[in-house]
Amino acid sequence: MEIPLNLNVGELIRRPNRFIFEGIADGRVQRWHCPVTGSIGLVEDFRGVPCLLTPANDIGKRTTEGTVEAISLNRGRDWIGINQNRINGWMEYFLKENALPSMINSAGCSVRHEVKIDDSRIDLVVERGERCTFLELKTPMRDLLLSPNAHFTRPPSPSYFDRGLRHFETLARLVEAGHRAIVALCFMYDAPLFASPARDKWNAKIIDTIRAANLRGVENWQINLKISPTSLKITLCQARPFCPD
Repeated sequence: MEIPLNLNVGELIRRPNRFIFEGIADGRVQRWHCPVTGSIGLVEDFRGVPCLLTPANDIGKRTTEGTVEAISLNRGRDWIGINQNRINGWMEYFLKENALPSMINSAGCSVRHEVKIDDSRIDLVVERGERCTFLELKTPMRDLLLSPNAHFTRPPSPSYFDRGLRHFETLARLVEAGHRAIVALCFMYDAPLFASPARDKWNAKIIDTIRAANLRGVENWQINLKISPTSLKITLCQARPFCPD
């Protein structure tokens, strides 16, 4: 199962600010929208980094000529998707096509997105009768998973993870109400299997919150997607523990 894409190939020159990339495509320098406002892994120097682009179809109404969808750290052999805004739409499509049966059998179900529950918004809900499956997607960009040794570095602010942690509490309450709830780490590249990080002073709150939600029935999964200039497809869908035992 794959989604057809039609992406252009370019090469980055620099990232002058958190919203903009400058690069070369079609033989000239262009400015493109950067969909990640924070850090992109440990990449600081973008000179010469290949990228995949969606050209803008309303150039006269915007200051950039397109959006960077993916970058490559090995000269174009493999691509790392960076546009987190695409994930919900792509996953909604896959669920409507029942392309993730190992995680959710969505055949004959309705799928809704951005459902407000209490003070949280859950990304996707698969409805089968009165019992629903709530799916929250996390697409880490600040801490790209390029090795099996996952870790959470020091957050930029004390409240950095608060919104995500509220999702775990909301989902735990939904499980107790008779529904199913999943948090999926979704990587737009061939990420290694997530290995739970060792507890330290930066992640203690995260680990405690996730472990408590797991004990109440919230599931953790990992989904890998392979992006190329012509397509997007699922390469991994597997239950994975987020926290050490």
